[in-house]
Amino acid sequence: MKKKLVLLVLGVIAALFATALPASASSSGISGNLRKGAWVNYTTQRTVTVGGTNIYVNKTDGPEIGVKWRRCAGGAEGSEVRLQNADPTPRVRIGSNFRASTVFCLSAKSYGSNSTDTWNGNVWWNIN
Repeated sequence: MKKKLVLLVLGVIAALFATALPASASSSGISGNLRKGAWVNYTTQRTVTVGGTNIYVNKTDGPEIGVKWRRCAGGAEGSEVRLQNADPTPRVRIGSNFRASTVFCLSAKSYGSNSTDTWNGNVWWNIN
């Protein structure tokens, strides 16, 4: 009886290890300076580790802004996504289907009434 129980437990453990685990999402806070009507390119690099995944952002404080992803080294960039003045904004997708090893940064610009401003929010990546 004891031997059967041990074999059962070992079988369950082996099955758990054999099961593919879902990709873990990555996230971090964002805070940055803004200029009215002009893109500010942020230099914090984030790396996609799970191919085929998406990037999302939300704003927790600040004026209405436009935000987009871009390759930190230059070249490709996403389309602008507007985040309204209501805080916090819902989480919105700003890019999809990224290849693993893609290194991206964010850019933002203000649509508020001040010539310069700041904003805070969150970014999530490696999300299916």
